[in-house]
Amino acid sequence: MTTDEQWLITTAAQHEKDAVSYEKAAFFAALQTFVAQQAERREQLEAEIDGRSWNHEQW
Repeated sequence: MTTDEQWLITTAAQHEKDAVSYEKAAFFAALQTFVAQQAERREQLEAEIDGRSWNHEQW
């Protein structure tokens, strides 16, 4: 996870705590989940690219 992604999750968590309505709190909770899932998917794709670039049979 990049520092930008960590910052966004931390900031969203703080906004979730400070939210005055359920809708805003739910939005920030969903944002945290979304960013974490996107970070995981990005890491998986980076690993796939690395693996394919080193696999001479798929060139």
